[in-house]
Amino acid sequence: MTKSDGIPAGESAEVQTLRTDLEKHFAFLRDIGADTCDPALSRMTGYAYGYAMAKLEDGDPAAAAKQLAWMVSRSFQHQDAADYPGPRRG
Repeated sequence: MTKSDGIPAGESAEVQTLRTDLEKHFAFLRDIGADTCDPALSRMTGYAYGYAMAKLEDGDPAAAAKQLAWMVSRSFQHQDAADYPGPRRG
């Protein structure tokens, strides 16, 4: 479950983009973890997403961005997947 429906009024465009990116990478990694039966990836992804969302609610987007950076890095390891959420690198 994601919180995109509950975006607080007045949230900056930067935070909204961060939230959207977190949700995309979380969904991708969650699905990869399920498809590959990788419980460690599933746990780490859930932790990173939950921590990032809590930090956004606390008004600390820098801490949330650090979690997103980890999620982007892990997502890149699966860039050949059809639903990869990031730009493809050669």
